[in-house]
Amino acid sequence: KEENPQHTEELRKLPQIEIIGAMKETLDNMKLIEYLFKDKEKAVREMEREGMIEKAHIKKYRKNPELLEQDTRRGLYFQFISLAVVGGFME
Repeated sequence: KEENPQHTEELRKLPQIEIIGAMKETLDNMKLIEYLFKDKEKAVREMEREGMIEKAHIKKYRKNPELLEQDTRRGLYFQFISLAVVGGFME
């Protein structure tokens, strides 16, 4: 099931080399979060400072930094899988 069909359609228009590049970037980010979330409270502060957390969610993540880690991992995983599907690497 596609959560955002419009986004998926936009991805399908990209050249395969760009999809591969985006997959590599996503994989690199998946590796980086291992380091980032060693200190979960600091991760919340840094991601907030960089504008990576929507204002509506800041309180929730400050209260429960583990949730931010879970949501970040899920988002990156979904992004990687979506790219792999539109790139024709998975069905």
